[in-house]
Amino acid sequence: MGKYYIWFVIVVAGLAGAIRVLLPRRFAELQLDWLRRSAPGKARMRALLFLVVGISFGALYFIPWGHQAWVIIGTIFSLISAAEVFFQAQYPTLESLVFQSRLLGILYLGLAAGSYVMLSRI
Repeated sequence: MGKYYIWFVIVVAGLAGAIRVLLPRRFAELQLDWLRRSAPGKARMRALLFLVVGISFGALYFIPWGHQAWVIIGTIFSLISAAEVFFQAQYPTLESLVFQSRLLGILYLGLAAGSYVMLSRI
């Protein structure tokens, strides 16, 4: 199961990172439009949900059979997603969203690359 989840993270984080790095302004414009149409409270609740999932994955690591790479990758993926949603809701200006898009794109690509390296070692 862990290998399938790692492949999922590689594909999803790789695509998310590539879009954010290659088209940061367009992605920021889409995010800004989405943030204007939805309530900021919804975005904060989504960030809280991602944070809870990340903490849950982190807690899984400390149970006896949980010392596996996919648990750490899931925790990092959820925490990056939580930070993305939270900061987009906190700073909904085009300039800050472009900066966030580039930064998070690099983090997602790094996670995808790191996950691929971990997958080759399993």
